[in-house]
Amino acid sequence: MAAKHYAGVSVLDYSEESSSTNFSIGAITAVSLPGFLTQFGSWKTALANIILGTVSKDRWVGDATDISNTPPATANAQIELKWLVSYEGATTKKKFRQELPTADPSKTIAGTDKADMTDADIAAYVTAFEAVAKSPDDDAEGVNVLDISLVGRNV
Repeated sequence: MAAKHYAGVSVLDYSEESSSTNFSIGAITAVSLPGFLTQFGSWKTALANIILGTVSKDRWVGDATDISNTPPATANAQIELKWLVSYEGATTKKKFRQELPTADPSKTIAGTDKADMTDADIAAYVTAFEAVAKSPDDDAEGVNVLDISLVGRNV
């Protein structure tokens, strides 16, 4: 059964451009809602620690909440600079990718474009993402992060 439920955020950069990132989640029920909100909150906190932009809006299962219209203070927060997160289904091992706008390049291994997976903020992001995200193909299948790389994208 393919996942039909998504969560994500919109991120504002220094020049007030916006970019979004989304990922699959399982179905939300009255019973699972409190746990999901905790996991989603942890993911947003972890995300904020590895990007330079301002999280301006969050959304899940068709719900969206405005958070901030204030651009970040650093001119280095640009939506064209992104983290490319490679991950796989925990059981199927099928590969997927997610982009996170306004990546913080100080979180890379010196001389590379690879995120330092031992950095406390990067590690916290991985933990939070794996706790809340599901495979885009099956909303009952968890995911494992394989790699995070710094990439540039033309918008």
